[in-house]
Amino acid sequence: MGDTIARGAGEAGRASGVSDRSPGGGHVAPEGPIRMHDAETVAPRDADQRRGHLYLNGATVMTTPTDCQLAVAREAGFAGIEARAERLVGAAPELRAAAATVRPDEVWSLNGVRLGLRPDGGSDLDTLAADMPPRLEICRALGAPYLLAVPARVPGLGPRRGLPGTRDGLARARDLAAVAGVRVAFEFLGFPDCPIGTPALAGGVVSDMDGVDLILDVAHWHASGSPPLDGFPVDRLAMVHLNDLPQKPLHALEDADRLLPLEGVIGLSDLMRDLRAHGYAGPFSLETFNPAHWAADPLQIATRGFRAVTAVVRAAR
Repeated sequence: MGDTIARGAGEAGRASGVSDRSPGGGHVAPEGPIRMHDAETVAPRDADQRRGHLYLNGATVMTTPTDCQLAVAREAGFAGIEARAERLVGAAPELRAAAATVRPDEVWSLNGVRLGLRPDGGSDLDTLAADMPPRLEICRALGAPYLLAVPARVPGLGPRRGLPGTRDGLARARDLAAVAGVRVAFEFLGFPDCPIGTPALAGGVVSDMDGVDLILDVAHWHASGSPPLDGFPVDRLAMVHLNDLPQKPLHALEDADRLLPLEGVIGLSDLMRDLRAHGYAGPFSLETFNPAHWAADPLQIATRGFRAVTAVVRAAR
């Protein structure tokens, strides 16, 4: 997950500098109320049903409307998508269009919500309370069983001060999501200004906290120094985000640097072997934030990405 999740669809489009793209030249949102999935549909499925499934994270084709992301994912071969808050928060017509076309189990998650911190490390619970309701509405409208949560980026705030506030925010997000029948999955960020920047620290955040799963993004794993997964509870891992990165100093890496898997220097084979040794077999999602991908044909990017993700997963078997 990247660093734009606090923005809505309009802001995300303006920030990208690229207009909305779709395989058919656009989409038309049907009028009327947003179709909501019932609680049974939203509730997470048995993990075994999703093991090995491959998903397209909307960040890879961020400037493509969500209903068109679904169509692109189907044609490219993915089982579904991870939807983006940047596109859907405050964008009722786009949400309505996506809800009208989504199939059961086709949206794995909404990415996401940030667990904000004050400069002293305390949790910004007021902002979280305002951010959660529209995101949970989106999860229910699309039948997404998961909402992803990420820690704040606060320069100068280390793990000792940042971890307690992050735990407080995560516990609050979990409790609010549970009322809506949605599960929260937490992802650490390997950026140097994030106090929760390693697998071990992520394990510390969720330690003794029931009802929360984990996300592992290979870009953040690489940026954190590619450490062994010791201290990271792989048995609580719900999703792995696959991508790649160019050769750059670790402290200088950002989301926009992301490449398709096997196009960079991340030790994907080593990580996949480690995951397999710990019993993880999927699901996996293709997540890049590369502006060049946003400007390209979304089906072409998704098709190339599906082939790359499939090669990575098959090589680890």
